[in-house]
Amino acid sequence: MNPYALPAIVLVTVATLVIGAYGVRLARTTSDFLVASRTVSPGWNASAISGEYLSAASFLGVAGLVMKFGADVLWYPVGFTAGYLAMLLFVAAPLRRSGAFTLPDFAEARLGSPRLRLLCAGFVVLIGWLYLVPQLRGAGLTLGTVTGAPYWLGAVVVGVVVTANVATGGMRSITFVQAFQYWLKLTALAVPAFFLLLVWRTGGVGELTSESVPTFRELTTVQIDVAVRVTVTGLVDLRAEGVVDGAVVDGPLRWMPGSHEAAAGAELTFPAGAAVPHADALAALDNDDWAAPLSSGGGHPDHPLFATYSLILATFLGTMGLPHVLVRFYTNPDGRAARRTTVVVLALLGVFYLFPTIYGALGRLYTPQL
Repeated sequence: MNPYALPAIVLVTVATLVIGAYGVRLARTTSDFLVASRTVSPGWNASAISGEYLSAASFLGVAGLVMKFGADVLWYPVGFTAGYLAMLLFVAAPLRRSGAFTLPDFAEARLGSPRLRLLCAGFVVLIGWLYLVPQLRGAGLTLGTVTGAPYWLGAVVVGVVVTANVATGGMRSITFVQAFQYWLKLTALAVPAFFLLLVWRTGGVGELTSESVPTFRELTTVQIDVAVRVTVTGLVDLRAEGVVDGAVVDGPLRWMPGSHEAAAGAELTFPAGAAVPHADALAALDNDDWAAPLSSGGGHPDHPLFATYSLILATFLGTMGLPHVLVRFYTNPDGRAARRTTVVVLALLGVFYLFPTIYGALGRLYTPQL
């Protein structure tokens, strides 16, 4: 375990609680608690929105997708960011001018339907739940990976910290904490990315636009956690321990071109220069195809253009359906401030999404076994 991992997690957790406690002192009325008295400036609000929006799916998910599928999935960060343009045009100012505290309030005020209010409340709970579960899972996996702690502990710690901040300080505490989280996450991604790019440019690892397939740069051992079927395009000499292709192996092994299966618990050691096997469920992409648009379709190679347009539409419009983002516009002083907030969010997200893309591209070079 990295000796700095646990102290860093503790430090961030304590900082989050301290910043949240600062907001508690300012929460005196219902308006303070629910909408921070509608006095949050565009800069603070934009940072807080970005901190809420940029979850584990944003940096872990986008980096992994870019590493696997290449240029086709760049529409994810583009769509996630461009969704705020639709919000700027259609949502931000009307929400703020409504004077409502919540989205169900806004729906009833605009359309005068108590039933619509109930329906909207149901959707808010459902979307919030669907959004929350992956975050708690990401917390459990992250804490378990860096410290060896049990999976449930990460979810419990995050749940307790968030609940404490929300229940005691309301929207103002959340604003301070989420703004802090955005700049912390941006710094934590930007600094290593800068040095990794320097290493890449000076280390002669190679380019990502050649016709070659990814290869192992050094002797690499891969632990198989779940059973997997992979395909190799040429002869591969490796060492294996465990069940491979239905037989128990403990020593040298030669894979012929074709499909092979490794059971959970197997350990495969590949020599430097060997081509990286690819999972059967994924299209085999050389570096040239990986870097070219409409090659993988983001996992749908049979209909890449349809998959691309579907992705653009879903991400562009989906942002307007996230209640935890929409509710932040109630905290701006007026509609003009809400629009300015959205413009700043576009800039902050644009900067942030550069880095998951960089990590995905460098991951294909340095850790192709993932």
